[in-house]
Amino acid sequence: MSGGMGILLDRMAGSLAGVAIGDAMGMPCEFLTREEIRARYGWLDRFVAPDVSHFHHGMCAGRITDDTEQTIALIGALDRHSRITPETAAEAYLKWADDCNAWQSTVMGPSTRRALERLKAGEDPRTTGSSGDTVGAAMRVAPIGLVNAGRLAEAAEECYMSCLPTHGVNIAIGGACAVACAVACALGATLAADTGVIGEILDAAVWGAQYGEARGAKWAGASVAARIRLAQRIVAESRCAGEALDALYETCGVGMLPTELVPSAMGIIALYGTDCAKAVETAVNMGGDADTLASIVGAVTGALCGIGGFPAEWVRTVEDVNGISIRELAHGLVCVIERRSVHDRS
Repeated sequence: MSGGMGILLDRMAGSLAGVAIGDAMGMPCEFLTREEIRARYGWLDRFVAPDVSHFHHGMCAGRITDDTEQTIALIGALDRHSRITPETAAEAYLKWADDCNAWQSTVMGPSTRRALERLKAGEDPRTTGSSGDTVGAAMRVAPIGLVNAGRLAEAAEECYMSCLPTHGVNIAIGGACAVACAVACALGATLAADTGVIGEILDAAVWGAQYGEARGAKWAGASVAARIRLAQRIVAESRCAGEALDALYETCGVGMLPTELVPSAMGIIALYGTDCAKAVETAVNMGGDADTLASIVGAVTGALCGIGGFPAEWVRTVEDVNGISIRELAHGLVCVIERRSVHDRS
C-alpha cells in the first residue's frame, strides 16, 4: 500500500475506532446526568459494565451498541453497492436489526424502530422516516464522510440518502449531514497546530447542517446550524474548559434531538479536537445520550488524528469484546474509494 493510502487507512481506522470507543465507553452512562456519572464513576476514562439499575444492565464492559452496529451496517452496504441510496440503506438497517436481534434489545432508538416497522410492512424507504427527528442518523454516518473525504457536497448528498428510510425530518438530516461533512473535512485536512483546522471542520459541519435542514419534513424549532455556531461562541467566550462544558450542557444540551447533541459534540471538538482521548472522555462524562455524543466526537477527531490518537488498549478492548477489526473495516472503505475511482474514470 502506498504512503498516501497508508495514511488514509490510518485515519479512516481512527474515525471508526472513535465511533466504537465512544459508543462502548459511553454505553453505561447513557441518559445519566453529569452528577450521576460523577457519583458512580468519578471521571469515567475506562470501559465499565452498566450498573444493575441501568437499562443496559447485563451488557459487558466494552460492548458497543447501535451507534457502532449501524455504522458497520453502512460499511457493509457500501461494500455491496459502492454507493448509498435509500433502498440500499433500508436493506442495511433491516439486516442490522435482524442480525443483531435489535428488535428485542435495549439499543434500538424510537425513530429507527418506527421506521423499520414501516419498512417491514413494505412501505417506500424514501418516506418511512418521515417522522424521524432524533440523532439516530447522525450517529452512523461516519463511513459516508470517510468515502467522500474533502468533498462536502457529495458527502451531504449521500448522507441525505442514508437518512430517508429512518430519519426524514430536516433537523435529523441536518444533524447527520453536519457529522458527515465534519468527518469528510477532517479526513481531508492536514493536522497542524497553526492551520486553523478545527475551525474548518466546524465550518464544514455548519455547511452540512444547512444543506440537510433545507431537506425533508420541516421542523418548527431550533436550527442545528445556528446552534453549532452558538456552541462555537460558548467555547470562544468561556474563561476555561470547565465553564464551556457547563454552558454546553445547560444551553445546547445532551438529549436525543440533533439540535442538542450535534452542537454539543461540535463544541467539545472545538475544545479538544486534536486530542482524541480527551475529547471522547469529555463527551462520555457529559451524560445524556452519552454514547452517541462520544461516538460523534470520536468519529471526527479520529478522522483528523488517526487511530494512534487513541490508547492502543482502548482499540484492542472494543475489537476483542465485539469481535471486530477496525483496520479491516477501514480497508473495506479504502476499497470502496478505489472502486468508485475506477468507475468514475471509465
